Amino acid sequence: MPRSVQRLPGALVDQIAAGEVVERPASVVKELVENAVDAGASRIRVEIRDGGARLIAVTDDGHGMTPEDARLALERHATSKLREFGDLQGIRSFGFRGEAVPAIASVSRFRIRTRARGASEGFEIRVERGVLQEAHAAGGPEGTRIEVADLFEGVPARRKFLKRATTEWGHISDWLTRAALALPHIHFDVHRDDRPAFAWPACDDVLDRAAAVLSEEVAASLVAVERDHGDLAIRALVSGPEHHRATGAGIYLFVNGRPVRDRLLRHALLHVYRDILPRGRFPTAILFLAVAPDQVDVNVHPAKWEVRFSDPQAIHQLIRRTVRDAIEGRSWLSGEAAAPVTPEAVGEGRAERRWTAPQARPDASRGPAGANDWLFAQPPSEGSGLRSDEEGAPDPAARRPLRFSDLRLLGQLLGTYLIAEDKDGLLLIDQHAAHERVLYERLRAAWLEEGVERQMLLTPLTVEMEAGSAAVIGAHAELTLALGFEVEPFGESAVVVRAVPALLAERDPLGLLRGLADELREADRMGTALEPGTRVLDAADKLFATLACHSARRAGDVLPEGEQRALLDALDSIPWAPTCPHGRPVATPLSVAEIERRFGRR
Repeated sequence: MPRSVQRLPGALVDQIAAGEVVERPASVVKELVENAVDAGASRIRVEIRDGGARLIAVTDDGHGMTPEDARLALERHATSKLREFGDLQGIRSFGFRGEAVPAIASVSRFRIRTRARGASEGFEIRVERGVLQEAHAAGGPEGTRIEVADLFEGVPARRKFLKRATTEWGHISDWLTRAALALPHIHFDVHRDDRPAFAWPACDDVLDRAAAVLSEEVAASLVAVERDHGDLAIRALVSGPEHHRATGAGIYLFVNGRPVRDRLLRHALLHVYRDILPRGRFPTAILFLAVAPDQVDVNVHPAKWEVRFSDPQAIHQLIRRTVRDAIEGRSWLSGEAAAPVTPEAVGEGRAERRWTAPQARPDASRGPAGANDWLFAQPPSEGSGLRSDEEGAPDPAARRPLRFSDLRLLGQLLGTYLIAEDKDGLLLIDQHAAHERVLYERLRAAWLEEGVERQMLLTPLTVEMEAGSAAVIGAHAELTLALGFEVEPFGESAVVVRAVPALLAERDPLGLLRGLADELREADRMGTALEPGTRVLDAADKLFATLACHSARRAGDVLPEGEQRALLDALDSIPWAPTCPHGRPVATPLSVAEIERRFGRR
């Protein structure tokens, strides 16, 4: 017989809520730190023991709570951040659900000590696994301290899924890094197992905070990016082609000051770098998006990691255009860094925060600001696929790009580097990386522009795949044909392959089509237009890179002067030339300022 419907006990309801909000110790740190920020804190101290399983303590100097508010904060759906239904359309605070504190208290030994500003005494409450133990007046400074001990101890099914202390600490430190980048005006003190771990003093400059949190080296590799467009504003620090890493761990995304893990923003950012970095390499980026509160829903995930935009395509396009224009605008010959940006609060959608991103800081060891810019040849041609999905983009011809053929060629160094001269100094060109990039672009251009040669299969091959993948292949039939595939639908979850690109005839058709379908599905989800010139066929790009590497002039090869000059001319004939296809820089400058410094003239 079916069971009758019953109301769940309050303790069980709290533990279910805890399962949504409290994924691991890092979730507790996130909720408590966000509450401290919403309370107007200027200093936040975080203490962690045993990866957070034994103790998480967060102390702030915010406005504190009265005894009545402290008691009410332990009740579900009690919050100071919403008053009416309309407030949900314009969330400006970090927390607002009123679930976190009671949910955390239901799965731990919990203590809160708080004192409101101006109050003569404070108040303390102790709770064990959701059951009130005591509440009484207490001393203490203005602000709030919350201690969470023995997390999940009374919930063995949850406790056993906690990882080692070092793993849980890694998740905690990752979130604190994101919080510190978003909130440079707040002083953070972080202690791990009773020892100082991080101390990040408050500052007005996101670049200074990035140097403190990520490292001086990382901060020195970043350039400021900004754009305002109606209700949208972007402020970012992004790395150039010569700085990349093996994972996307260096990508930090924020929406209205809130750290997020958003696929739309990430895809838009990486879309810019797909033609700059080799496959499998990622940039470093700190990207802040400000959007009107009624244009973004921050209530789609219990832990508020995800958001939903009312116009995702506009945001995707704005990020692509902003970051790409900033990168393309850098030129070694101009000797100019990107203009400094000193915006005030980055939009109406955030709580009041100030954000400043100055131009690259001068450094005597690196020459003046802008002298170490990455290098590009001519802007992308109309058919390169780089601008095919945007209208109204600035005319690249308006900039003064680096032209290698305009440089005075001085000769070859160590059979490996070409030396060229300009009024701003010297340019060292890695002949293998340069030749490899030229050959890669030419192989790829010939494959596309001369028509992709197809090889018919002796027997048509039926390929089973996910229904969504089969559908997207059929929806992009023209693009698929242009890339060398003859494919037709066969039911809901299969396609018939009659021909494949001749260049890739030895590859597994299933793997090729699945890879292509994944790229097409992602582009459709993000509202990105793709053309044959877009790099969507990973197997072909890898093959071109390998062929170019094996065919290019090697380090140590002595080149006649005519071949040296031809290589410089060739660099001007391709769309991009910051790195070889495997990520090594094509060229690096040695400025007049640096030369004079070394000779004691400065």
